[in-house]
Amino acid sequence: MRRGKVKADSGIGLDLLDVNIIRELQADARISYRALARKLGVSVTTVSGRVRRMKDTGLIRSFTIIVNPEKAGNVYCTALYIRTENGSDPRKVGEAVSGIKGICYTYHTLGIYNLIALGSAPNKDDFSSMIRQINGLKGVKEVIPSVVLDTIKEDPKHIIALAGR
Repeated sequence: MRRGKVKADSGIGLDLLDVNIIRELQADARISYRALARKLGVSVTTVSGRVRRMKDTGLIRSFTIIVNPEKAGNVYCTALYIRTENGSDPRKVGEAVSGIKGICYTYHTLGIYNLIALGSAPNKDDFSSMIRQINGLKGVKEVIPSVVLDTIKEDPKHIIALAGR
């Protein structure tokens, strides 16, 4: 197996085996290390060591499941476009937004809006409360909600590749 290197932001060097481990875990996070090792042609010890290193460095943050909010009863899925007040720290405002019940993702962005938050609520009252709470935060100038009608693609698998591939 070829062992090219790529430098990730975390400063860890990734090789082709690391990338393949990540890709396999993204496809099925429930795969056993034994099955993964067999699939990649390496030892279980190698796989577990590589995964542990990637977790320890923060490259792999967690193993999780993705719930369909509509099936779970959270029918108000939303993207919230947030503009912060001049002079306020968008990251601090984003941290406050992240603490509101129903907010799943918060991103500091460059563009018309300083923050984009994604969330869901089980009913109209909770949805309205979420928006009111965000509007009431110090440093928030404007919140533009956009209700999700249909999910066309939802895939949290970030592309991991070696340089030049």
